[in-house]
Parts: sequence; C-alpha cells; structure tokens
Amino acid sequence: MGLYQKYYVFILLNLFLISNSQASEEIPKTGTSEKRKQKFELLLKRQTYSFIPYNFTSYSEKTNPNESIETNHLQQNQKVLVPAVFSYENYEKNYKAEISYYEVELVNPNSNVIRSNSTGLSAERFYYSPLARSEFETNFYKIISLIQNWNLYLGGGLRNINKYTYGKYMLDGAFQEYFYTYGPQVSLQSSYQFAENFSANISLDVFYTEGTRFFKTPIISPDTLVFTNGSAGTRGIFRGFESEISLQYKFHENMRFHLGYNQISSYFSYLHFDQWNLHYNFSSPSSISISNGSRSGNYEILRGFFLGFSVFF
Repeated sequence: MGLYQKYYVFILLNLFLISNSQASEEIPKTGTSEKRKQKFELLLKRQTYSFIPYNFTSYSEKTNPNESIETNHLQQNQKVLVPAVFSYENYEKNYKAEISYYEVELVNPNSNVIRSNSTGLSAERFYYSPLARSEFETNFYKIISLIQNWNLYLGGGLRNINKYTYGKYMLDGAFQEYFYTYGPQVSLQSSYQFAENFSANISLDVFYTEGTRFFKTPIISPDTLVFTNGSAGTRGIFRGFESEISLQYKFHENMRFHLGYNQISSYFSYLHFDQWNLHYNFSSPSSISISNGSRSGNYEILRGFFLGFSVFF
C-alpha cells in the first residue's frame, strides 16, 4: 500500500502544477475566467471500509442436517483503502466518462461460532481464510441540466468484480478459490450546487456480473486433507447495487474536498455448482467423511465513510 500511496502523491503533485499553469493561462487580462467547456478530474478517497464477506454470511448454511451453526460478532473486517476515480466531462456535447478502481483484503477475519448438535452446545472463535475483493468499473453518462446548478447524469457501463479466497495449505499465499466476473450496470448520478463553493452529490449503480470460478484441490490444513470432485464448470454471479452520498467544498479554482458515505451491497451465488468433498483427518486416520459442497447464495457488503481530495483541469 505504501507504494500506491507514493504513486498517488506523485500524480497529485504533477496535476496540481498542470492545473495551476492552465488556470493562469485561461484568466484573461480583465480578471474574469472563461467558462469551462470540458473538465478532467482525479478523485482520491481515504475510506474505512467495513467488509462483511460471503465467507461469513454463508458459513452457517454449509452444515450437515444434524448440526446447527450460528455466527455473530465478526471482527478484524475493517480496512483503510484509497479508491481512485478518474472522470471527464464535456459540457458542449453534454456527456461524461468515468472509471474507478479499488481492492480490499482481509487477512484474519474471525467471529463467534455456536454449534448445536446431538452431543450438546459448544462455542468457539472461528478464523476464516484470508480473502480479497477488487472492483473496476467504467461508465458513460448523458448530462441533463434540469434547472440552474442541478445536473442529472444518466448512463451505465461495465463492472468487473474479482474475488479471492486464500487457502490454508502448503503453497502459502496461493488462492483456494478465485472468481473473475464482469457484466453490465445502469448508473444514475445527481449533482446540485446549493452555494457558491458547496455542492451535494448522490449516485446509484445497479449491476449484474457473472464469470468463471477457479478452484484448487486438494486443500490441506494442519489437521485435515480435503479432496473435491465435480468443481469444473462452476461459475459465480454478483447481483447488487452501489450507492453514495457526498458533500463537496471547492476551496481552490481547481481543487475540492469531499466528505461522504459509500455502500456496495451484492448478493453472490454459484451457478452449476455440483461439488462433493472427501475429508480425511490426520489425527484420526480411520475418520473419513464425504459431504455435498452445495451452498446457497448469500450477501456481501462493503460500507464506510470517506474523505476525498480531487484536482481537476
């Protein structure tokens, strides 16, 4: 992360110099600036995401019929990120293009797990496998000026969601399960300038992505060995929405501060999933069990407040 932060700072410094030089050239001798016909903007956010992953929400549904599992109090699921958004607006032709990217990793997510079966009730602290999720999206909008100082952006584009689950086995750091999905989305944005240097923004994206599942077997942990069969041909699907609300303060001709809240809610499910697992326990060589790996779909949520800084030219 340190390398990326240095890279962002380097970009900001260069864009700051460029924007200042352009601003000085655009101001005529009368002292009034000409109205912009187009605008490029780079926005960097410092956002604390609270990540509720599918691994947590679906864990209680991957049990045998004779056992009940309840999960609660998820911990170590927060991450500070620096999402980047780059956009271009053309006011003569009334359109806007935008791209954005972020990546989040959870190294040690864990929660309370309460098990109930024929032998009784037990509680433990369960540690989920490390995981990661990244998103890249590109959108194209038509700008509609409803009234003075109020613009509506209607459009859509393409969203790519990648999801990794890292295995606890010999090749440390290699993934156990990986999804590469992409698909269309519909996007709506609204921007209203309610004071000279202040504006409010609301946005909503509705998306559907689908893609290939990559899975590695066998799975080796300190006490068990798991072989799987029938995992080929499985795909993953994300359906959901992203919403954001923010306030912006223009403190310089080419710079703005942003304060807002963002949430990405998606429902993940498997497609053509027909997997059987063979479990072997090292501590009990005679203990071999076979289970159906079928899982129902469940939700995955990222949400948090952010502070942002943008420079435009």
